Amino acid sequence: MVMNSLSTIRLPPPPNVLDSSDMRVQELIHGHRFMQEQEPFMIVLETLAVCAATALGSVQPKPDAHETFHYALPHRRKMRFLLFQDRHLEQVIEDTAIPDHEKWQEWKKRVNTQFGEGQREPGAGTVHDAFAYLDDRFSRDINALRQAVRLLQSRELDVMHNRRWTSRFLAVTGPDMICTDMREARGSWSADRRFFGRGGELVYLMLNRSSRASEVSGLISKRLLSENDPMNRIAHALSDPSDTGASNTQIGYLPHLTLPAYDRLAEDWLNVLMCDRLPEGHLFEPLFRITGLNLIGYLAERAQDEVGASRPVPIVADLTDGGNQQLREEAKVHLNLHRDAANRAVRAFIERVLGGCNRWKMAVERSDPGLAKQALQERFGFTKGDGQRGNAATPAQQLEAFIEHAMQRDKNNIYRYLLPLAKASGAATSRQRVGPWFALDDGMLFALILANVSRTIELRDFVAELYRRYGLVIGPEEARKAFGRIHVERYEANLAALEARMTRLALTQRLSDDCAFVTNPYR
Repeated sequence: MVMNSLSTIRLPPPPNVLDSSDMRVQELIHGHRFMQEQEPFMIVLETLAVCAATALGSVQPKPDAHETFHYALPHRRKMRFLLFQDRHLEQVIEDTAIPDHEKWQEWKKRVNTQFGEGQREPGAGTVHDAFAYLDDRFSRDINALRQAVRLLQSRELDVMHNRRWTSRFLAVTGPDMICTDMREARGSWSADRRFFGRGGELVYLMLNRSSRASEVSGLISKRLLSENDPMNRIAHALSDPSDTGASNTQIGYLPHLTLPAYDRLAEDWLNVLMCDRLPEGHLFEPLFRITGLNLIGYLAERAQDEVGASRPVPIVADLTDGGNQQLREEAKVHLNLHRDAANRAVRAFIERVLGGCNRWKMAVERSDPGLAKQALQERFGFTKGDGQRGNAATPAQQLEAFIEHAMQRDKNNIYRYLLPLAKASGAATSRQRVGPWFALDDGMLFALILANVSRTIELRDFVAELYRRYGLVIGPEEARKAFGRIHVERYEANLAALEARMTRLALTQRLSDDCAFVTNPYR
């Protein structure tokens, strides 16, 4: 992690993007927007949905103008219905009372009724067959259809959660597999921002503004959005060519034109995607984990800039599974410091913006509640005011009420967002009566190796690189750089635990008593 990130040009929001926001605070610090419900895998899915519609590098920002474009979120209603909602395919195939030569037609009759398109076409004497396109594609072979459905279902993400069928997703390896979050009401579909909350749009914009945008775009097209991918061909076969429904949406808002975090993220995506020995179907998990870690770093650096700190809060990462209580407490303290920094950034930003607002200065000088309310609306789009004191609240009271409201809001609240982001990425864990703390799971270790090891390197060099790039404190040398005086034994034990876990994962080998080496078997 860059320890002294530099503030850069802050771009104005595109027209209408922030209109739905009840205040503009975190939006102007971090972007519009991050939401607790959008887990890292959904962020990457949303990023790929934008990439499929608008290739990275095709729309560039200007020093005084944000990228502005709309893109389509495909519905893929029929394919998703077949994968996640159809109740009849397995029933008909397993029903021995139905002759084999009648099973295709019997399934078609039942699935059309369930799909809700059994209405008669105007002027026609037959019932409309919504799935007629499957007849030629599968030669009316119901077992071939079942095999295709099962293969694609095996790519479903987050299968443990019982979500509605319009909010279930696939690990994407081709453009026809993109399933975005949708809401169905009375037969019509519209984009739902609960799970696709725009975090993926912000990752897209970070990649787009990086110096490696064209390289990332090429590898995404080759490895994640290839039309010739076998799974994508199955998805294409299950999709109706006339099912072209889509919801158009405008790209979100990322405030800063350039930041070191953008290049760091792009480099990690490149390194993961360049692991040619890793099958495309296995790319998705390390990609969303390393993206989550990069977002933690981005948010820490934005907080650092706003509060004027010399460096971001480091990430003390426990590798002992909580076995070292003192280390676990250090990791817990630093997770809380990250969250507290998000709130301190909110206060610092609000006070800085109002410090440059003449209307606010006048309101304070005159102790004028009306002018204070106007200033808050002008600078932050905030109209609710102090609910307890109403229009009689002084400027100071309005300021404190506004800051408290900004820190406690439901959406785009980084204080609340950091913990679920870290846990879902594999960078934190929690236990009853202990609480949460920074701890790296095996999936995160795997992602870190894919993103940072292109050739065999010594373990301590690997750990040093993780500190340089992400602020991860694992061994004693990194702890000294971060904190000065330390308990050496605590961090030596942490380093030994890291080596043991990576050896178990076949990612480390010791060639002598003095040196352990880290390898990436997929490069």
